[in-house]
Amino acid sequence: MEAARLLREGKEVTNHKTTVPPGTTDGEGGSARLEVGVAHGFDEDAKSQRKKAGSIRFTKVMEILIWLAGLGVLAENLLLLQQNRSLREALAPQVTSGMQIETPAGLALDGPFQRFALPSADAKLLIITFSPGCPACQANQEGWMRLAGALEQKGVRVLWVSRDPMEITKDYCLKHGIRLSNTLADPSHRTFIQLGLARVPNTMLVKADGTVEKVWPGRLDQAGWNTMFAYFGVPEGKASSTRAGVGTRMTDCGSELPQMSAKNCR
Repeated sequence: MEAARLLREGKEVTNHKTTVPPGTTDGEGGSARLEVGVAHGFDEDAKSQRKKAGSIRFTKVMEILIWLAGLGVLAENLLLLQQNRSLREALAPQVTSGMQIETPAGLALDGPFQRFALPSADAKLLIITFSPGCPACQANQEGWMRLAGALEQKGVRVLWVSRDPMEITKDYCLKHGIRLSNTLADPSHRTFIQLGLARVPNTMLVKADGTVEKVWPGRLDQAGWNTMFAYFGVPEGKASSTRAGVGTRMTDCGSELPQMSAKNCR
């Protein structure tokens, strides 16, 4: 009877769903249960690590997707801004020959608001509109300086009108040798509109009564410069030969005229 009872109990001894064989001693049964428990612990740790690794991979994938979505939104916004700017420029008024302008007004580079008088009878005024950050304006800069020097020798006044704030404009003038006293920045709304400053660069000749006689818009190629110099009766080569003198006379900016290389238009 006792033997039968022990045999029945031996069959029922289990650990983590593993049956200890009948007739196993207590020492052997304990070792078996320990080994099974350790194996079960390792299995649980492996499952936990796999689950953690899967969670990390999912998080990284989501971060990448979020970054890609953000870059896509940024690119779309930049494209929309460029399209809106192009549309505004297309709708902006353009200066043309025969238009009538009033006295240009803006900030002088020494601070106060200033109105730049139109030329007196039988005289003319060359107005150059620009933006320091405009690649087309930078490409025109060398030719503008040669032309300005030649025209001032002929008694034609030159006015530089920047659509940008005074500080940025002043830095640009100091760098490129533009006469500060002949420059306006941050123009009034009326001047901004009538000189078509939504689009730069423009080079225009104005008569004493404020009538625009001639306009040379945009970035000028060599043929354009030749045409402009010929219009004023100044050979392009002659203007180049006076370049050093132009830089010396325009000492309001405190530097000689630097060499400039043309940059690509936007």
